Amino acid sequence: MKTLITTLLLATSTLLSFAQSAQPVEVFLIGTSHNYYTQYEKFEPVISTVVAYKPDLIFSESLSPADYDVLTDYWNQKGIDKIMNNLKKAGYPAPKNLDAFIRKQYAVLAKHPNFHQDRMKLAHALFYKHDFSNANYQLYLIHKAKPVLGPEELAACNKILGPVDSLKNLGLRANSEYTTIFYPAARQLGVQKMTPMDCQTYNTPWDKAWDKSNSLFRQFEKSLTSLDTAGATVLGYKKMMGRYLELDKKETEIGKQGKLTAFLNSAEGDEFLHLANFYGGKYMLDIPGYPAKEVSEMLHFWQLRNEGMCRNIVNRAREAGAKRVVVAVGANHRRIMLDILAAMPNVTVKSLNNQ
Repeated sequence: MKTLITTLLLATSTLLSFAQSAQPVEVFLIGTSHNYYTQYEKFEPVISTVVAYKPDLIFSESLSPADYDVLTDYWNQKGIDKIMNNLKKAGYPAPKNLDAFIRKQYAVLAKHPNFHQDRMKLAHALFYKHDFSNANYQLYLIHKAKPVLGPEELAACNKILGPVDSLKNLGLRANSEYTTIFYPAARQLGVQKMTPMDCQTYNTPWDKAWDKSNSLFRQFEKSLTSLDTAGATVLGYKKMMGRYLELDKKETEIGKQGKLTAFLNSAEGDEFLHLANFYGGKYMLDIPGYPAKEVSEMLHFWQLRNEGMCRNIVNRAREAGAKRVVVAVGANHRRIMLDILAAMPNVTVKSLNNQ
């Protein structure tokens, strides 16, 4: 009988796992700038689009606490250390049981969203949990509540996080895609948490490949002065740079019209960012003298990172039972992630401009 029960439990577990893996997920992926010119960009159309979509989850390009904790080499570790040092200056102690405390604070705020001191304590605990995306989201909500904070609440903020006017010291940036688009949308939707999806597993080999590509590309550029101006190498480089400068000008012009996000979610935006970030990348691989091997290796690790991000999105959406999700991601990831997601079973993708 015991063997039969065990067999039935295993079969049930297998069926549930299969059902979860087959669960359809729709992903609305939006490419963004990490640093907007807020005097130009018109954010409301994108915010309204996200709100109207009514996602079950909003994903951020950030690491989960578990993924962060296993890293031995993180590209932004100095930035994290600076934030944590600024937080510790306030001198407020971290709770002994972070997980239990965080659960309790979320439960309190679900019923009483205007309990601002509880939100401050939650943000503080999330930093110590290394849930930096959600700590940042709570800072945003505290910042938005600033006009209604009374003397007691302002004093509490000073004690827990530092002065309310200095939340930027903890990483809250006025021109990030989160502060300008996704946190406002999440606030309107009543979303309590952002869901992280970044993958930094390949950070170390990526950095090495990037450094090598950068060095060799600079050498390649210097070598052009000694080559035949009518040869394939010089002509190929000039063609690539001409296209880059053309798109760079277009990006600037469209950005000043307040439509940078629209450009970044277009085929021309994809092309521009690939040219800009990968030294010409796939558009230069056949040019004689170009460090094609090294750039291809860099693109290989870029592919692996994006595959990891897409797996995180789909797996975490299914674990949460989510059917419709919004993904905020740097626009250079946009095209490659759309292609990866579209090839995954039972996943459909949606983009801002249907491109």
